[in-house]
Amino acid sequence: MPEAAVAPPDFAAANTRLPAWPGPVLTIFGFALGAGGAVGLALIAERAVRAQAQPALIGIAAVGVVMLLVGLVYELIRQLRKRRSLSPDRYRGPAVVLLLALAFVLGSIVQIPFTADALALLSDEGGGVTLVGSIVLLTSLQVALVGVTWLFVARPRAIAFAMPLLGTGRLRALGAGMGWGVLAWIVASAVTFLMVVLLERVGLPPVPGPAEQAIDALEPWIVVPAIVVVAPIAEELFFRGVAFNAWLRERGRRFAYIGSAALFATIHVSLVSLLPIFLLGLALAWVYRRTGSLLAPIAMHATVNGISVAFALLIRYGVISLPA
Repeated sequence: MPEAAVAPPDFAAANTRLPAWPGPVLTIFGFALGAGGAVGLALIAERAVRAQAQPALIGIAAVGVVMLLVGLVYELIRQLRKRRSLSPDRYRGPAVVLLLALAFVLGSIVQIPFTADALALLSDEGGGVTLVGSIVLLTSLQVALVGVTWLFVARPRAIAFAMPLLGTGRLRALGAGMGWGVLAWIVASAVTFLMVVLLERVGLPPVPGPAEQAIDALEPWIVVPAIVVVAPIAEELFFRGVAFNAWLRERGRRFAYIGSAALFATIHVSLVSLLPIFLLGLALAWVYRRTGSLLAPIAMHATVNGISVAFALLIRYGVISLPA
């Protein structure tokens, strides 16, 4: 007889209450150990610390990462159990910031075996990045966002969507998103230009972000699907589908707009793009609420990314050139 399928664990179903202290303690000590080990390894690379300390530092960093991961998962499960009794119109899932933190930790763990690829990309040696390394570096965080969203929000039904994710007028939502995306790209480009001028005047020349470095160094057939397709779907699912909806229920409209946009901007790790992406986050949330469909901000996000990638590739291959 075939074996019955084993269902994934339902973290919110148990009746027992978990103590509050293990999550913060494990998370704080794990982060401290992991960061300390990573700093020590960096000092070894700079020859400021003896290489004989490398095995111990690797062990310390590994223990820290495990403690951090366990602490985050424990706290997320505890919050799910604590909030499961709230009414369906409330957000019954874990804190959004903790969900994002877990996604970052998981994405970083997946990237560890590809550290050499990351260093090659940062040093503008795109030819030294392997095919698998390219895919992992470009998509690990997005895949982690989707996985965390499914496991801790979608599966335990922690959020009842007042606005359906796909909506009813899907073609209209896609068209609206693409149209608003063109306008958003123009505005974001103008704000980015102003930010570049401002930073240069105060003596802070802009540094290319990870996405810009990937576009300049990696193969287009890898970059385009990752930035134009995977990133918009995963990021809109999390930042508008979860963060915006959760905070709209628990903290009100103003906090939902500003909070989800600010969180969206911080993950892009670029000083010059911080304000443009924050404004884009506000616009994406507005389009989502206006259309009632997550397809609209996904299409808008993909349009903005698509135009940016297209221009960057045209410049990279000498089809067009910018004035000096």
